Amino acid sequence: MVSMERLCSRTIDELGRVVLPSELRKKYNWGVGDSLSLYYVDSNTLMLQLAEKYPGQKCVFCGTTEATKTINGKDICGKCTEDIKAG
Repeated sequence: MVSMERLCSRTIDELGRVVLPSELRKKYNWGVGDSLSLYYVDSNTLMLQLAEKYPGQKCVFCGTTEATKTINGKDICGKCTEDIKAG
């Protein structure tokens, strides 16, 4: 069974929109322009998943898709890696 945590309740507005809490967007690095896939699980459950905006990885700091490598589970480009080292 999948472990689930209740985050909050949201109301659907008159245009059918639901606002995702900023804490959730920050936790999963979801931002403006990102696309979410919706999956029907059952009559009471809908699953959200970040749809790949780019075919590859993107840097968590600048968003580039060029030459990223994964460090501690985060994708970081070479320029941002150098900027961090320069401190």
